[in-house]
Amino acid sequence: MPAAKHDSAKHSPCATQHRPCAIPYIRFSSARQTGGSSTERQQQMVIQWLNAHPEYTLSDLTFADLGKSGYHGEHLHDESGFAKLLAAVEAGVIKAGDVVLVEAIDRAGRLSPMRMLREVISPIIEAGVSIVTLDDNVTYNSASVEGGHLFLLVAKIQAAHGYSKQLSERTKASYAIRREQAKATGSVKRHTPVWLTSDGEVIEHVAVHVRQAFELYVSGVGKTAIANRLRASGVAELSKCSGPTVEGWLRNQATIGNWEYGKEAVIAAEKRNRELKEGSTPEPIPEITVIRGVYQPVVSDELYMLAQQRKKAVATKPRERTSKHFLVGLVKCGVCGGNYIIHHKDGQTNNMRCGTHHRLKAAGCTLAETIPYQVVVHVYRLTANMSIGKALQTIRLSANDKRKLELTSEREEVTASSARLAKVLAKIDSPEIEAELDSANARRKAIDEELSILDRVVEQPARKQSFHVMHDSAVEHDRMFKDDPLQLSALLRQAGYSITVQPERKLFVAGDDVPIIYVGTVRKGNQTLGYRISEGGHEFVISPIIPELPTAFDHSDKAHYLASRSAEIVSMKLAVNEVEGE
Repeated sequence: MPAAKHDSAKHSPCATQHRPCAIPYIRFSSARQTGGSSTERQQQMVIQWLNAHPEYTLSDLTFADLGKSGYHGEHLHDESGFAKLLAAVEAGVIKAGDVVLVEAIDRAGRLSPMRMLREVISPIIEAGVSIVTLDDNVTYNSASVEGGHLFLLVAKIQAAHGYSKQLSERTKASYAIRREQAKATGSVKRHTPVWLTSDGEVIEHVAVHVRQAFELYVSGVGKTAIANRLRASGVAELSKCSGPTVEGWLRNQATIGNWEYGKEAVIAAEKRNRELKEGSTPEPIPEITVIRGVYQPVVSDELYMLAQQRKKAVATKPRERTSKHFLVGLVKCGVCGGNYIIHHKDGQTNNMRCGTHHRLKAAGCTLAETIPYQVVVHVYRLTANMSIGKALQTIRLSANDKRKLELTSEREEVTASSARLAKVLAKIDSPEIEAELDSANARRKAIDEELSILDRVVEQPARKQSFHVMHDSAVEHDRMFKDDPLQLSALLRQAGYSITVQPERKLFVAGDDVPIIYVGTVRKGNQTLGYRISEGGHEFVISPIIPELPTAFDHSDKAHYLASRSAEIVSMKLAVNEVEGE
């Protein structure tokens, strides 16, 4: 049924036909019922009642609360269906003589009897509107309640509230049993994420993509770009993956094997507090208990902590879009700071230009310089390999950095615990809570002392990279360049690598104050022979043909690989006199 519309009574068919209206209200409490028959059943009961009561006209007002709890009163919060129904009654859009149709009285709510009568039933009946329960065809209005239906109504309300209360207590007891079972046996039965079976076993063909999502995110790839890649993987379980899906994985401790007991209750309580009317007292947020080792982890603790670290780092930064081309985002305009974008000609990659100037011309940016794509690639290949080692440090921590990350994460947990204990202690004078607070503060002090010591440990970088380090960095660079250029680009951006184009076709690599200058194009007729480049006062010409990076090599001869790799980059160079001799 459509969402409620009650801006004006003139839109209602009842207003023009002068017949009383029947207004359906549909609710169920569990989101799992969304795909079931609950809605259809309630709609069918409405139709059957209308067929038996032709004196009423079906209103175009329809109110529904799908997946909202009547026991906790979620359907009474602002923007909820029943709250809108009550507002329509109060505004006179639903008039005296109209009826509200519900499957059963518990669909109107499972609150305590006093709250049900005061907040749900009375505002409707006192406005002259009847409530009809379709399961037993009983009509509740002022006359029927005064005639004895009040006792029946209260009995039904008490039964509904009592059942929900008992169910809630059984559910809490069930979770308590599972929590203790998890602590004792390391296993638990509960709703599991997409990479786990209902028994908590890892579904490896899904888990491998969860690990990839973490690795890409830590590398700097955006959540939407990650989700796009996962949807394209062909894995059925990931066919509807989205940015929020990836966000949920990144903060889900089940990825490292932990069960966050009480997390669902926290989310529900926070949601109810957000929906409270202004001036209402928010309910307390329950605590989450982390039970470790319940599941088989699918990512390492280190990778999980790195993901949390990056989430905090990007929280205050402007949102960046992951480009489809690895150079976009690495090449910047020196005037406006925007990205240089790829320009194609005749279906081929041709040059790079300032994206802001391209869109807005001089009104957006005055730098109109275009740089041939081959020139940018040449500069990149000459210089990027020197930054790959630094880039890899963002996803491969030293032992010292791992320990600092662990301590920092623990410190945040201890600090949050201390804050909660302090609030409780301010209200309740309890020696036990005071002892817990002292223990938490002592642990935080010990963490701070260890972090202070670790901060004084300086890992001395080698003055000159060894062949082994240079080889390994080159191999990793070339592997990502071939297999995952977007991850490589994101890693390099995190490491601070960039090529900035300044006026007069000067290209500056981050950290280097000596530019590489694009001088111009060498042509013979309509044929491009090469591009003139100036480095450190020496001019040469590079080829318009970009050599392919090697895809296979002999690991046993690292020196040969480095030499052949350098030779392929240098092979772009053409002697000036060779070109002039053409």
